[in-house]
Parts: sequence; structure tokens; C-alpha cells
Amino acid sequence: MDIKILFLILVPLATAFLIPFIDLINAKLRRFFVLVGILLESYFIISIIINNFTEIMSGNFFLKYYLGGWHPPLGISLAMDGLSLLFVVITALSLFLIVVYSIGYIGHHEGKYYVLYFLIAAASMGAILTADLFNIYVFIEMLTITSGALIGFKRSKEASAAAIKYLIYNVLAGLLFFLGVLLVYFNLGTLNMAQLANNFASLEAGNQLFITAIFLTSILIKMGIFPFIFWLPKSYDSAPSPVTAVLAGILSKVYLYIFIRIFWTVIGFETLQNLNLNIFLLDLALLSSFLGHVFALQSNNIKRLLAYSSLGHIGMILAVLMLNTEAGFYGGLLHIISHMFMKAGLFVACGYLLQYTRTHAYEDFKGVGIRNLSVFVAFIILLLSMIGMPPLLGFASKWYVLMAFLEARSYFGAFIVIFGSLTAVIYYLRYIAKGFEEIKITDASLKEEIYSRPLLSVLYREKIVSFITYAYTGFIILFGLGFRFFDLPLRLSIKSIMNVQRYIELVLGG
Repeated sequence: MDIKILFLILVPLATAFLIPFIDLINAKLRRFFVLVGILLESYFIISIIINNFTEIMSGNFFLKYYLGGWHPPLGISLAMDGLSLLFVVITALSLFLIVVYSIGYIGHHEGKYYVLYFLIAAASMGAILTADLFNIYVFIEMLTITSGALIGFKRSKEASAAAIKYLIYNVLAGLLFFLGVLLVYFNLGTLNMAQLANNFASLEAGNQLFITAIFLTSILIKMGIFPFIFWLPKSYDSAPSPVTAVLAGILSKVYLYIFIRIFWTVIGFETLQNLNLNIFLLDLALLSSFLGHVFALQSNNIKRLLAYSSLGHIGMILAVLMLNTEAGFYGGLLHIISHMFMKAGLFVACGYLLQYTRTHAYEDFKGVGIRNLSVFVAFIILLLSMIGMPPLLGFASKWYVLMAFLEARSYFGAFIVIFGSLTAVIYYLRYIAKGFEEIKITDASLKEEIYSRPLLSVLYREKIVSFITYAYTGFIILFGLGFRFFDLPLRLSIKSIMNVQRYIELVLGG
């Protein structure tokens, strides 16, 4: 057993609870304490990788921890295999970048923001590391409450309405998930995911179908897959940019992880096939991807456009995973990594650029690139990666997704990948061209602009925010040229997904 995986949850949780006490002592210490918390989290992850490097290289990596020393089914289990290690690393890296970005961006009510932020970090790590179905529900609800509060962080009428709508959909999804947990427990008498994986196939077909449908509906709502596609863009539009970076870059990936863990490990992909749900999910995901790009094409709001684009990409990822092939997993997981960096980078770039606009509308984007050329160039590079332009990371991940669809003879899936890229060229180029349009600044508009830019008026804040934008762009270029860096962690993750029996044996003490 390795207690370090427990600390990956406890460190951000403790940081969140200690921040108010730090504020009482000295508010200026808060930022230092926040950095210490995120650096300590990074230390434990690096320590796990270094201490288990041989096992990782050999493909035999697995860590577990039984809380209180209580073994399944009596106690709560934590487990880290190749798949959860990959998600922990990319989640922690993005959390680190966004927390540094927030130091330069948030300003007002910063203490409350960081409390919520670190609760999201703790819940994300908990959802990835738990081997207990009920605790996934607990961490999902933590994510719902904290992210809902952050969406309404501006306390405006629009932000409050978006937060309420977000909470309604996500609380409904959480209740469905809880119902699924109750049904599983009443039928199988356990909530340990390894034991559930051993016994789920023994349920009657009717019970299997009902429980699967309950979990499926819950997670599809969380991910914004059609027909639950319309609630999410409003949340992205109303939230502060670091919050939308968390929503698009982290939370959507955590829900993808939960989807994989439940429907490949707990319920089992064979069950989906026996219930004839795999083809249905594949087609539903492709339809959702298609609609996401279509709605992005007609959007006249940059943050809503990025939200609909995210839905298009999440649908594509879900579809390629549903192929249940090694090529599909490789392309899907690589695009999860790619999309996390691309979309988080785009939202942090928007946080900088939109300070120069009155609204998020297309018309107000005029001239943004001329005034902020270096950040706008970084923004363009991230957009080109979203399109799939070589040699950026988005090209590599989309290429493998496309090849996976072609290998499986899913030609509609291949069409959606190409359609999404061609459509993205149109709706992204509109904003690139608008950003380079010359704008005539009058004395009145200049005065309005000056008084509407309180957030980044301090030089160090502007430097921090722009630096994080460049960092995300650098990752996209660097890993685009060296995407083979991900080959080992991706192969290890695929092995974890496809070898369910090994996960069962190791969690249960084998």
C-alpha cells in the first residue's frame, strides 16, 4: 500500500480548508500558501512516478491504499493504475497552470475563489483514484457544488442564471447516479468497483439494462452529450475565464475518466454489447459531435463558440472510445490530453484578450489582435491546433482518431473528424480575421475601455496571465513535435482498460 495516493486528495482538501485561516492571519500570505499547496501536490505525483519508475516502464504499475487498513468490502479503497496515473498527471499539470493564471486574474474575492478551486482539485483527484462507486458519487457532487459556485462567481444576473441552470442539470445527473448506486448495492451487496466488476454479469438482463441506462444518462448529462447539449454553453459564457478553463480542460476529462471506469471496468463493455447499447452510444456521440460543430458555426459569442466546439470534441472522443479497439483507445486518450491543453489554453488566452472588449460578441472582437499581437498569435496557434494543423498536437491526436475510425470501417466517424476540422476552419478564421481588423478609437471609446479593465491593470498580473497563455501554446507545439512522448503512458492506460481482470485481482488484494 502507498499512502501517497491518499495525500493527492488530502493536500488540496486541506489547502481549501486552511485558506480562510491564512486570510485571518495575513491575506498577503494567501498566494504563497496557494502555491505551496499546488507544489506539494506536484511533489507527491513526481515522487510516485520516480519511486515506481521501473514498474511503469515494465507495464506493471499499480498502487492501492485501504483507508484505515480495512480491506474490501468493509473499507474504502483507493487505486492507481496506468489509466488513473495518466489522468492524475495531466489534471494536476493543468490545475497548476490555472492556479498560477488565477493569481494574475481573479483579484476580488480571491480567497473564496481558491477555496472552491482546491475543493475542485480534491474532488477531481478523488473521482480518479477511488475504487468505490459511492465515493465517485460523493466526489461528483463536490464537483457540482463547487463548480456551480464558481460559475456564479461574478454575482451578475447572467452568471447567477447560468449557475442555477448548471446546478439543476448537474444535481439531476447526480440524483440519477445515486439511484444507480442504490440499485447496484441492493442487487449485489457491495460498492467496491472490483467486486462489482466480478458480479455485475450475474444480474438479470432487465436489471443490467436498467442500471446501465441510469448510469449512462447521468454521465451523458454531465458531459453534455446530445440530447443534453444545450445547458453547458451558457455556463462557459458567464463564468470567469480561469473557471471555464477548469470546466473545459479538467472537469470534462474527469467525467470521461468516470465513463471509462464504469463502462469498461464495473459494468463491462461486453454488457454494453449484449444490451445492444454500444452502437447506439457510438451514433449518439457522433451526432453530438456533429451538432456541436454546427452550433459553433452559427455562434456569435467567442466563449459559447469554444463551448460548442468542446462538445464537438468530447462527442468525437466518446465515439472513438466506443470502437473498443486499441487504435480507438490510443486516439481517444491522446485527444483527451490534446484537448485538455488546447481548450484550457484558449480560455486563458480569452481571459486576456476579452479585457479589451465590451462583450464576448463577435462584433466586439474587432481589433483585439492588433492591440495584443503576441497573445493573439498564441491564441491563433491554439486555434490551429484545434483545427488539426500539423505539426501541432491537435493534428497528431486527430490523425490517430481518424485512423481508428478508418481501421474499424466506421466511415461516418471518419467523416465527422474531417467535417469538424473543416467547419472549425470557418468559425475560427472568422474570429482571427475580426481580431486583425483595424478599429478607430475615439476619445469616448478609449475612456470606456480604460474604465472597463480593472482586472489586469497591474503589470505583474498581466505578465502572469500572458505567461500562462504562452505556456499552454508551448506545450501544444512541443508535444506536437514530440507526441511520441505519450506513447508509453498511453500504452499503459490501454492495458489498464482492456485487462479488467488484473484490476480486479490487484484491488482485492491479489
